[in-house]
Amino acid sequence: MVEVSKVAENIYMIDDQLYSIPKYGSVYLINEEKKVLIDSGPTTSANSVLNGIKAVGVRPEDIDYIIVTHIHLDHAGGVGVLLRDMPQAQVVVHYKGAKHLVNPAKLISSMIADQGEEVMIRYGEVVPIESGRVQAIYDGDTIKLSDRQVLKFIDAPGHASHELCIYESRNNGIFAGDAAGVFIPEDEILLPSPNRDPEVCVNTLRRLMELNATTVYFSHFGTSNKVQQILQLAIDKLQVWNEIVDKAIKDNMFESASERMVAQTCAELEPVRKMKPLYAHMINHLVPLSASFHIKYYQRKA
Repeated sequence: MVEVSKVAENIYMIDDQLYSIPKYGSVYLINEEKKVLIDSGPTTSANSVLNGIKAVGVRPEDIDYIIVTHIHLDHAGGVGVLLRDMPQAQVVVHYKGAKHLVNPAKLISSMIADQGEEVMIRYGEVVPIESGRVQAIYDGDTIKLSDRQVLKFIDAPGHASHELCIYESRNNGIFAGDAAGVFIPEDEILLPSPNRDPEVCVNTLRRLMELNATTVYFSHFGTSNKVQQILQLAIDKLQVWNEIVDKAIKDNMFESASERMVAQTCAELEPVRKMKPLYAHMINHLVPLSASFHIKYYQRKA
């Protein structure tokens, strides 16, 4: 059964059952005069997303925009399939990612290079999107959904060069994509995402803090009203990892750095053991991948 919750005025969170794991992937429906889906999830989540939209009382064919925070397949892989049920929807994406939605071959090969061939089983088919339905967005662009709801786009590199965060005016909230990390709302645990550039990621987080928003909507997973604290915590987490890596560089012991980062973060996840599928994915996949990306960045820089 699809899980849908109202998280702000006219904003609904749909658990897209990412990788068949509850409480790991969030997509959001903004129900204004113009209707928006924030992120699509992968194709394997398409039925959950469509059922969630219907549960709110909105017809998929009335969706005006699918906005993807970035083009990674857990966020945008299902767009092409969803468009079959959303004939009038335009796809809004960072200008650096637009061409990869039209021709996803490089995007798919990049995901396989990072995570192995088996990763595509989790994502499912990636359907190319007609170029005429793709709208490239730049920093500062806006889309008006109603008199009280205007979306403003924020260039948010760090996790990916093609990441957008989205400020929504009605509730003073930010859709953070993966820019602020992975959140577990039940225990208020925050983990770093696999970031391509951790230093740029910190700059993005500081820019988001300047917005003084009152709600942050995570793609993984849920929401928080402790926005300043959460964003500062995300910065602190990255800086702790930086300190571990700095010591490893001095000692020429990158292997031990990875072990320390994973061990420290996994210890923080003890309260999540009760959520067995989520805990297993984080311990076995997310945390090692995030640590690996962090270390690779500093190895290249060194």
